[in-house]
Amino acid sequence: MKKIILLISFIILGNNLFSQTTEQLEHLDNYYQKALNDWHIPGMAIAIVKDGEIVFSKGYGYADLEQKTKVDGNTLFAIASNSKAFTASSLAQLIDQGKIKWTDKVIDYLPYFKLYDDYTTNNTTIEDLLCHRNGLKTFSGDLLWFGSNLSEEKIINAQQYLKPIYPYRTQFGYSNIAFIAAGEILKKVTDSTWSDYVSTHFLKPLKMDRTLTSTKQLKNATNVASPYFYENGKTIKLDWLNWDNMTAAGGLISSVNDYANWLILNTNEGVFNDKTFISSRSFQNMTTPHVNRKIGKNKQRVHFKSYGLGWGLQDYQGYKIIGHGGGYDGMISKSTFVPEKKLGIIVLTNSLNWIPSALVNKSLDVILADDLNGKDWSKDWLVFKEEGDKKHNKTLEKTEQERGKYPKSFTLNEYIGTYKDKMYGTITISKKGNKLHFTMDETPIFFADLNHWNHDIFTFRFDTKLSSLPQGKLWFDLDKNGEISTLHIHVPNPDFFFEEFVFEKQ
Repeated sequence: MKKIILLISFIILGNNLFSQTTEQLEHLDNYYQKALNDWHIPGMAIAIVKDGEIVFSKGYGYADLEQKTKVDGNTLFAIASNSKAFTASSLAQLIDQGKIKWTDKVIDYLPYFKLYDDYTTNNTTIEDLLCHRNGLKTFSGDLLWFGSNLSEEKIINAQQYLKPIYPYRTQFGYSNIAFIAAGEILKKVTDSTWSDYVSTHFLKPLKMDRTLTSTKQLKNATNVASPYFYENGKTIKLDWLNWDNMTAAGGLISSVNDYANWLILNTNEGVFNDKTFISSRSFQNMTTPHVNRKIGKNKQRVHFKSYGLGWGLQDYQGYKIIGHGGGYDGMISKSTFVPEKKLGIIVLTNSLNWIPSALVNKSLDVILADDLNGKDWSKDWLVFKEEGDKKHNKTLEKTEQERGKYPKSFTLNEYIGTYKDKMYGTITISKKGNKLHFTMDETPIFFADLNHWNHDIFTFRFDTKLSSLPQGKLWFDLDKNGEISTLHIHVPNPDFFFEEFVFEKQ
């Protein structure tokens, strides 16, 4: 579907806020297309709902560049962490049925659940899991699940070795592992997998017929976007990565037309086609601040940011804004809704970029404030990103200039062996030809040749078909006797903290 859906009846509503709907949507349509081109995004899809109807749905660009398949409103993308609200809503249903309580202790359902001390382990509640206030830094421990073979139970138990940076329940620290645990509670109480429960209680009754719960279902799907990332003037295609061990935190794959029904349910505060899916009481609890977030430089004219249960919360243009973002390797998404106006927006893209948030901000400016010529969010954020890319490239250039000034301490054969981290598992260092090679044994996508840089430090780059992560460094520490004792990894990126692992030579 490559057209805008405009509802004529919507244009003649008595509400002055939407008296210029046609002009607003045409303006946004042009803005979306320009942003796609400026950011070198292969493809994206956007839908807007109002008063229980889709008033805009359009695809831009390509779902797959090689095959020249175009995006439409039914094209499937990973929605990643936009899945979290489905987990919170599923648990809300169980609470409405009296099967569980928000204040129930997690340890009572998952005996293997552990955090960094006994107090947090024994007192963390279901509500705590859903609002990111366990004291860990944002994304801490994500390498335990990302592309790994580790089960949900092992991931949840291994987080006990993660070190907190905030006092418990005082600061926001985004935790995917907490939502993995929430999904396991759902499984425990219902004797059903997360995927089966969400499919039965939300996807099917909401007529989200194309929405998938696993990448394994893609082999039988059509009209699927491919993930990409843009680097050094080139658009690079990635393979789809299975996320089945963290489905409750980010496993859904959907289209804007399907997701629009989810937005309609939430703009109606838990009701769809006169059927109540979530009680008003539970919906209000989910969309009430449970932990505050720092605003920083207030370029958005926002007065508060917080997190509820599975939803992010803030004010904007004088309204309460509810929504979430989603990040999959090669796909970024953003959903937003305004209950007061029964307005919802979903943006799905198949590249790594910041554009979904910029497009949501622009859409809210235009629709809520009728501000067609206001702030150019896409342009401002693109300039900021390009400046950051230049700094990063200069750092890489300096690194390469310093390469080879100092010799390594050992022959290649002496580095060979198995190195183990108590939280993750093992890394294997081997020799291939005249180079060292390493594999993260629990994560099949993480392997690379090692290139000597200086001393006992090596550089590497993971296969770019499997990961968009940039060049990283791996180095060996020596003990007091001058023998190799530990191995460390650092890859500069905002999402995955390799430095949380310390691998000891076995």
